[in-house]
Amino acid sequence: MTNESEYSISDSTAAVNTGSFRDRDGRVYHYQKRIFRGLSDSALTSYRSLINKKFYQNLMQAGKVIGTRELEPEDNPLPENIKTKWAGFLEHDRIEVISYPYEWTFSMLKSAALLQLQIVEKAVSNGFTLKDATPYNVQFVGGKPVFIDIPSFEKLQKGAPWAGYKQFCEMFLFPLFLQVYKGCNFQPFMRASIDGVSIQTAASLFGFRDRFRKGVLSHVWLQSRLDNRYANTTENVRTSLKSAGFNRELILVNVRKLQKLVKSLQWDASGSEWGDYTDFHNYSEADHILKEDFIRDAVREEKPRVVWDIGCNTGQFSRIAAKHCEQVVAMDIDSVAVERLFLDEDTAANILPLLQNVADPSPNWGWRNCERLDLQSRSKPDLILCLALIHHVVITANIPLNEFIQWLASISNKLVIEYVSRKDDKVETLLRNKEDKYVDYSRESIEKNLAEHFKIKHKIEVNDGNRVLYLCVK
Repeated sequence: MTNESEYSISDSTAAVNTGSFRDRDGRVYHYQKRIFRGLSDSALTSYRSLINKKFYQNLMQAGKVIGTRELEPEDNPLPENIKTKWAGFLEHDRIEVISYPYEWTFSMLKSAALLQLQIVEKAVSNGFTLKDATPYNVQFVGGKPVFIDIPSFEKLQKGAPWAGYKQFCEMFLFPLFLQVYKGCNFQPFMRASIDGVSIQTAASLFGFRDRFRKGVLSHVWLQSRLDNRYANTTENVRTSLKSAGFNRELILVNVRKLQKLVKSLQWDASGSEWGDYTDFHNYSEADHILKEDFIRDAVREEKPRVVWDIGCNTGQFSRIAAKHCEQVVAMDIDSVAVERLFLDEDTAANILPLLQNVADPSPNWGWRNCERLDLQSRSKPDLILCLALIHHVVITANIPLNEFIQWLASISNKLVIEYVSRKDDKVETLLRNKEDKYVDYSRESIEKNLAEHFKIKHKIEVNDGNRVLYLCVK
């Protein structure tokens, strides 16, 4: 299992291992804004036997696996102490922003699962297999899932099962089941355990009645019984399967059934205030056009390469920004809103929708807290959009206004932020059943705090002065 997260390092810094700690056959490095992977002798041999296979070439041409090439020794810029550790090196196409499954929506995880199964089917049909089945081996590029862990391909041994089946269930199938059958957002489960939802955990979450739901009996209940049966045995399951005549056709039957099952899973993304925000916002049509124009002009004027839209809702302003920059990371706490953004046909390919809670963001975690990185380590925004959000941060999440502004200033030199006054009905709703201790929440306070870190370059009042948009630069 590998991870291609990027540390922020200068070109002059020595190559840095980017966290593929659990892969004994290779290691990923980010160096001079390029992505390299060192391979062991066996992994390099396996790669060379793979690249001439038609199925693999077709997958790469279709953009379903990451663009990859073997480096000639004379073209390898890595330091000698790194080069001598490995038999050879690959270079992968660079992905602008790495994301993780606990930041994805239901349909993002589902599309990644279907890609994983499609690749397994193609590989097994051609005498190969994938030794892993983790969503961390999939990234989103141009709005589509792309498989990135090329050394996961290996030759299928006679009589061997698909080694990734259990992992596929724990990291793809069971989280999808939780969302569809139990109405539970899977993201907290994925963030709680780096290895996903274990078989025994899934068995305890799905009761007797759930066994009659599609896929639960065979993939949860029966598998948990088998897991218990073989947990304390010395029996070699692979040897037993080989002796019983297990073959690749049986793998393909299972994979195709899983494909059919995953395709059938549907989540009704409804019942969200913010998912319907664009239909029920409290702007007049004229004020809404003024806001759109302000944001469009700000992005055009500042010419950012990467924009973060924090609190993006269903992405109305992300789409405006996307027309004038290379990449938009559109993030929101609301899974329904982000799901709709991902599924919307009008969502530009350079928009990456993510589930993020600004008050509880994705952490550094895993082995030595380096295996999965926080978003700030994976993406550096040139401009941040923070629209109709600050009242939720200060009043709902109880974060002091000055600390929030300080945090925004620590990650970007340019900011478009919207202040929503106490007279606005959205703020009145937030304060209705709370003791008002938010003395720092005022227009004077936000302008004072912005001035400590930025120059307010432009501002405009909308909604009769109850909302103010600021373009700030350092």
